[in-house]
Amino acid sequence: MICSVVDTLECLRQGFLRRGKTFLFTGLYLGLAGSLFGQAAKTNLRPAAAGRKGMVATAHPLASLAGQKILAEGGNAIDAIVAAAASLNAVEPFMSGTGGVGYMLYYSAKDKKTRSLVFGGWAPKNFDPGKVKDIVKFDDGAGHGSRMEGIGPRTVAVPGNLAGWDRAIKDFGTMPLSKVLESAIQYLEEGVPVTEYDQAMWAGIVQRVAPHPHAAAIFLKPDKSPYKIGDIFTNKPLAQTMRRIAQEGADVFYKGAIAREIAESFQKDGGFITLEDLAAVPGRLKWAEPISIDYHGYKVYNNPPPGMGLQQMQTLKIMEGFDVQKMGHNSVEYLAHLFEAVNLSRIDSDKYIGDPDFVEVPVKRLLSEEHIKGQRQKVAERVKERLANRKKHSSFIPLAPLQETGDQYRYATTSLSAVDQWGNAVVITQTLGGGFGSGYVAGNTGVAFNNALEWMTIDPKAANGFRPGKGVSWCIGGMMQFHKDGKPHLVVGSPGSFGILQSVPQVAMNVIDFGMNIQDAISAPRFRWKDEMGSVPAKEIIIETRIPKETLQSLREMGYQLDTSLGDWSMTVGGAQGVWIDYKTGWITGGADPRRNGYAIGW
Repeated sequence: MICSVVDTLECLRQGFLRRGKTFLFTGLYLGLAGSLFGQAAKTNLRPAAAGRKGMVATAHPLASLAGQKILAEGGNAIDAIVAAAASLNAVEPFMSGTGGVGYMLYYSAKDKKTRSLVFGGWAPKNFDPGKVKDIVKFDDGAGHGSRMEGIGPRTVAVPGNLAGWDRAIKDFGTMPLSKVLESAIQYLEEGVPVTEYDQAMWAGIVQRVAPHPHAAAIFLKPDKSPYKIGDIFTNKPLAQTMRRIAQEGADVFYKGAIAREIAESFQKDGGFITLEDLAAVPGRLKWAEPISIDYHGYKVYNNPPPGMGLQQMQTLKIMEGFDVQKMGHNSVEYLAHLFEAVNLSRIDSDKYIGDPDFVEVPVKRLLSEEHIKGQRQKVAERVKERLANRKKHSSFIPLAPLQETGDQYRYATTSLSAVDQWGNAVVITQTLGGGFGSGYVAGNTGVAFNNALEWMTIDPKAANGFRPGKGVSWCIGGMMQFHKDGKPHLVVGSPGSFGILQSVPQVAMNVIDFGMNIQDAISAPRFRWKDEMGSVPAKEIIIETRIPKETLQSLREMGYQLDTSLGDWSMTVGGAQGVWIDYKTGWITGGADPRRNGYAIGW
């Protein structure tokens, strides 16, 4: 059965009923979820999604629907998440796509094993740092203010998203790549509606696309203006590229005709990506052992370096030594301890984490009880000192008003999670780097390419310093699975630049330590240090103003510099998606971030 985007829901309902199946959408469960799953976060905008046979949570309802279509047709979590990830080419073109990079954390119920897969972000073999000194730089598109990123073909790292999707499907999927790409191709060809959030994103980063003709022809309207709410966005060149990939396999992108077009375009336009770089990608992808810790009775898994998830693990282990329940959720005491734990962990990740094929990363030492105990002691001492000296900072600082600039919407990464009826669980975080990545589209492929080289430093001696062929040390590797009795209970990830490493632990602690359901945990107010590259240790904290004014004032009196200018809800603190599995009741609940187009769908 072939369905248009507009008719997809009704078409699915009729088709699955004829097959004797019941396809349960989130909307059917709104009342049920509200009664079964208590609301802990009083400022939440929605209940948790619920289902028994599967859950997909992404940053866009059409991407979640693409994944659920696959689950309902008998596919597993890997099939579903790849379908959703590919669909984001159309519904979130500024965040991620085929020309981007990503990480995956996958639990296989069949062999009871969790694996990590890194797909992309390698420096081209012939990259020349001397040729990027005069590169054009714009705002990174993430609302970070002073952070500027280079754009254009010279900033592109070797992409691996497609190879990652393909490897996961071949090794653990049940459906061919051609099947799971159907929704993505349909969305790209027929078009998808532009939302208010999309409009703000387009307006904020249009300058990154405008200098590149092939990109401007796709991502700007004929009059060169950005897309606005109510418009229908299509990318027919990419639909054609994805159709060829579906028919001929992923190798056509890395070794075949499409690869040749990409390499020729980069050579013509001054970029560094070669056919040799692309051809090497499928062979570079290898499943790896995740790193893990124990936390309050759970075994917690995360991606190993060059992913920076180790920072999240350090934060959890430091906080495990404090009675956070006694402190109270988002209390002055709790936030002060968490501020300090995050800041110390970020210093470690900035100093040590890089591509382990090029630098030694002391993972065991950084997660050792001795090191964590020392960090925990530092946290306690710093909080004690700030409390003792708080009168020195007692002058009243008024809260800044919400600035309606669109900054609260702007980000350039995405995260998605899926669980199926057999107990497989998977989370992906993938990115283009900045908004629309490098802003560059190679030839007539319709593929927007990343600007991941901007996330490395020129100093070759630094942990994340540039060397030919080296992988970028990525904050996007930070995602977690919490297991108990050998099974996953919580699967969660978030976008948000280096804020990823702060947002995901906050959401996880909301669930594990404070008993919130997954949607409440995501919706609860959050913070993040302004700790972008070159800003470590950070000096200022962005924090949502749903935190009580009295708490904010007390934190300011302790000397913390709080930026409240983005108001009650800010994209700068991330856009998390996650899934919780309750083995006692058999229910699976999903949550998606209302700070963007997030939507979870269960059945």
